Amino acid sequence: MKLTTAANCPVCECVMECNWETTEIPYFGEAMIIAGFCQCGFKHSDTILLSQKEPARYTLEIRDLEDLDARIIRSSSGTIRVPELGVDIEPGSVSESYVSNVEGVLDRIKGVVIFATNAARRAGDLDKASRGEQILENIEMARQGQFKLTFMIEDPLGNSAIASEKAVKSSLTDEEIVNLKTGMILLDACDVGS
Repeated sequence: MKLTTAANCPVCECVMECNWETTEIPYFGEAMIIAGFCQCGFKHSDTILLSQKEPARYTLEIRDLEDLDARIIRSSSGTIRVPELGVDIEPGSVSESYVSNVEGVLDRIKGVVIFATNAARRAGDLDKASRGEQILENIEMARQGQFKLTFMIEDPLGNSAIASEKAVKSSLTDEEIVNLKTGMILLDACDVGS
């Protein structure tokens, strides 16, 4: 399905065209792709997953270098946890879906930790800066196969996964599901009008 709508540009307030199209995305299922372009140069794009699967947790122990190649499929509602680093990547209102591998996710984590470590240093918070440096050191050791990690991805909408024969899939409890962020507003049809 393709649809074109018009909206006012948030930058220049001119009318801009927005294209909406459904498509099938590997690992994610059916999705709505939205793209808007304005003559002033402003661009807006978004991907909304239209499918939902059973809530799930995938766990992968990173024990050797080839485990760094395991495919990570993170939907905008997926939470990634790396307990040994003390890292939780939770979805927010502008979370993006992506397909990467363990090493690529470590690169994303590294970028955020470098930023936070430098900010802590500038603010004079030597404890936080030291903790950041330790995380960066552990990431580098893991990339060389010298530091063991556990990668977990939890998704209350079931659209995230770790594609590896070594990954273990398990169900989430109702309590775990309620405590996970989704990065979006979800309406329960049973609660509407109550």
